[in-house]
Amino acid sequence: MTQEIQEGLNRLFELLVPFSKEFNKKTYADIFKDKYEEFRPLFSAIAHECETAENPDEALEEIARVMPDKMHAILKKEGTKRKQENALMKYNLGMVAFVIPMFRYGRIDSCEKIVDRMVELWNDNGLSMDISKSTFEDIEGGFKSHFCYITTAVCQSLGKADDCYELNLLRNYRDGYLASASGGIEEINEYYNVAPTIVRRIGRMDNAGAIYQEIWERYLNPCVKLIEENRQEECREVYSDMVRSLEKKYLYS
Repeated sequence: MTQEIQEGLNRLFELLVPFSKEFNKKTYADIFKDKYEEFRPLFSAIAHECETAENPDEALEEIARVMPDKMHAILKKEGTKRKQENALMKYNLGMVAFVIPMFRYGRIDSCEKIVDRMVELWNDNGLSMDISKSTFEDIEGGFKSHFCYITTAVCQSLGKADDCYELNLLRNYRDGYLASASGGIEEINEYYNVAPTIVRRIGRMDNAGAIYQEIWERYLNPCVKLIEENRQEECREVYSDMVRSLEKKYLYS
């Protein structure tokens, strides 16, 4: 692996946490495209390295290991599983929202193979917070279709894919039961007015990962269980409590 590639991957890793803090609807596309142009020479160098290497598989493996190895080294320094999970959440969102989509944006075959292996290595950490492959188009399309801002931010922080079971369940609940319930449309519209700002303000905090973990445990996971048990109105109450609590804490405090 050339020094250019090593230094480029090191720089990408250093940007993972800043990337996570910059993930929001208004600026995502512009930031992503600017950073892709900045790192385009890196992806070209990676493609050239894999194409000209005496052993392409070895070259691919070496490149794919750089960022996961750095993440695993950070996790080893954390004393408890909870601290490891909090650390990992700060990096997962940057990987899923920026780094993996950048590797795939140029439709380079060797970069696609590296992503497959990189995701596999990244997830081999003993924690149940796996990331998955993502694309810029999927994420940008999600913004345009008004996806569940808080729910999606939490799930992405936990390493869940945009089409994961929990997100699909909650979206179907929103678009089905809640949209057809009395006052449901008003609740949805009110939610969209406040949720992006809540997510943006949480994202600026140093302990954003821990905050999202708490939201998951206190509100969203119970909502999932209530929907599974066909207790939709109780889910509505829990979700409403979540929005009111977060409004009070992050909008009006």
